[in-house]
Amino acid sequence: MEQKNNVGSNRIDLPEEAINKMINKAAWLLEEGRVVKISRYMYYVIGKKNRHIVRYENDKFVCTCKGYKEKKLCSHVMAVLALTEIKDADNFLAERVSIRLQRELRSFGFR
Repeated sequence: MEQKNNVGSNRIDLPEEAINKMINKAAWLLEEGRVVKISRYMYYVIGKKNRHIVRYENDKFVCTCKGYKEKKLCSHVMAVLALTEIKDADNFLAERVSIRLQRELRSFGFR
């Protein structure tokens, strides 16, 4: 069933299933330390296959991914939007990225 969803002040015409998939991926991106803050208005998001830049322009976050260009919403933007609601987001990101780096270094044999 297609449902009209609101994200921020934007009306998004996507099926609820598609929105839920984006939310789950956004949560995964954050939990896995795949969002890196470049500046107050720009983030580097590391997906499973590709890397994208999410930036704030014209009063909204936009993404360089194909999905955003087609739908005007994506999991990368959702992850960044969620960060804007987390108190002490910089420490949250630093901790998540540190855990991810430690895990990756261990996979290369570093202890």
